Amino acid sequence: MSETSHTESTPLPTFAYIAAFIILFIILAVFGDLFVFILGTIGLVVTFAAFYKDKSHDDHH
Repeated sequence: MSETSHTESTPLPTFAYIAAFIILFIILAVFGDLFVFILGTIGLVVTFAAFYKDKSHDDHH
């Protein structure tokens, strides 16, 4: 039996992150009340913005 080790992972394409953001945003809009929607949207935007900032530093423009 051959052993395969998957130590390196490939990053997800940009559309996957956009799709995840939109899906989570729709879930907040449908299932949350106004307070949860506002706080959840702020948290979602901050989370994705911080992730994008971290990824942009890895690009080495």
